[in-house]
Amino acid sequence: MLRITTSFFCQHATASASVTVSGLAPLNVTLVQKRGTRRTTTPARWLPKKIETYSHEQLTSENEAFLKQTATSRVYSPLKDEPWERGTWTESSKRTGIIAQKIGVIPQWLTSGERTLTTMLYVPENHVISYTDPETWFRNSLEGKKKAYNRMPRAAKLTVGAINADPRKLSAAYRGLFDRHGLPPKQHLASFVVSEDAKLQPGTQLFATHFKIGQWVDCTAKTIDWGFQGVMHRWGMRGQPESSGTTKAHRRVGSVGSTSDARIWPGKRLPGHMGWEWRSTRGVRIFRINVKEQVIYIRGCGVPGEIGEFVLIKDSYCEGKEVKDPYFPTHYPSEETEPLPEEYLFDWLQDFQQPSIQFEEVTTKSTQRDKTVKKQAKVKKR
Repeated sequence: MLRITTSFFCQHATASASVTVSGLAPLNVTLVQKRGTRRTTTPARWLPKKIETYSHEQLTSENEAFLKQTATSRVYSPLKDEPWERGTWTESSKRTGIIAQKIGVIPQWLTSGERTLTTMLYVPENHVISYTDPETWFRNSLEGKKKAYNRMPRAAKLTVGAINADPRKLSAAYRGLFDRHGLPPKQHLASFVVSEDAKLQPGTQLFATHFKIGQWVDCTAKTIDWGFQGVMHRWGMRGQPESSGTTKAHRRVGSVGSTSDARIWPGKRLPGHMGWEWRSTRGVRIFRINVKEQVIYIRGCGVPGEIGEFVLIKDSYCEGKEVKDPYFPTHYPSEETEPLPEEYLFDWLQDFQQPSIQFEEVTTKSTQRDKTVKKQAKVKKR
């Protein structure tokens, strides 16, 4: 029998626990609370080292050219195993997402003549890097213990990589993530929670046509990094009076309200690091897809992140905006019987390759005399 009793004191900073195990003497344990930060600007310590720091000073120009040619001419075999069996779409299925890069905001015009803003997201070379089944994810990951058997009956993890990287500048540990699947190293990685029927084989390429025109999606990215900012910019505070004896404190926070305990409580709005936090914009609509350039146009300018930031795009599950009949588990352009068009446009958008105004010829009989015809005298009938 295992029995644990706890009692908290000192404003929840520490805790005392008494553990009793049958057949053994009671064991007293003291627990100390440890708070985490809101954001981290460094990668997690358990991730492999990505950038190799060795120097190229000892290499001659001929050796450098040889290494570059060898690294770029390496032949990769994405699908070296037998193709996996594809699942069937159901309402409880959850597909993977893709990695895109924010390249700007541009206006579009509707068929009614209204002007609307759209955010352009470029989809670089996306490949599936690995697939982790629910049992392995639950056993080997703390994150898997929270998500593998929580939101769905069984959820798996699928990792996607974007933009091919130069293997000469990467460490051997990081390159090993891709060599085991016969894939080129990627600069950016992202993991998505998927259902078991939406699994994809490592090496499968993802395109912008993974989504359909008019579909609702969720966009997740890190907000603009403003660095260390004061309370007026960070929290929108009014500041101190401009006159009435104020000296060198016009933009300061003022009183922090510490009266009884003489301490700053967690969550107090004070100066600090602003931005660079994960934010999601949910329920935005795809208005246009450029298949040739692999660019997705999303209505609105609320996609988080600055220009050049990488954005995670996935299906939306907001009420009334759920995905219906998508490409499952993804779109395979090579299996299309007819070539894909260069662009897909939503019904609301005006296609400028088509005429916007059409005129109809209407013939009406004029009441005036035609002056091109000779006038004839009228003969009176008797």
